[in-house]
Amino acid sequence: RDITRDPRQFTATIRARILPWIRNLALDQFDEAVAALESSGESGASGWTAATLKAAVDPYYNDHERISLDPEARNAKHTHVKPSEDRKTWRVMQVLVDPEGHNDWQAEFEVDLAASKAAEAPVMRLIGVGSVGA
Repeated sequence: RDITRDPRQFTATIRARILPWIRNLALDQFDEAVAALESSGESGASGWTAATLKAAVDPYYNDHERISLDPEARNAKHTHVKPSEDRKTWRVMQVLVDPEGHNDWQAEFEVDLAASKAAEAPVMRLIGVGSVGA
């Protein structure tokens, strides 16, 4: 079955993978976050380690108390999908919601549509974590 055929449902499935990953970040569970990336199809090829992920997230805390996990933070409006021109991948930007409401940081993923169809699950690669527009 082609899980990518219904963009709305596929986006919901992607969000269901990303939100627990964001929870790992918020709780400083970087080993678990890296393990979740690998279970999303990266098979250790991502180059991310607990240390590199922590280093990417640490600057967030210069301006923000914490990453929010409340219902507002889980709202679909904080997930932005941009299909590639060749329609082979999606870029998914997940806003890291902060208590102050600045929402100026995001995690960015690339989703491989053909691999996702074959795996019947989102196959995603973390591109980075940083300020929006960086």
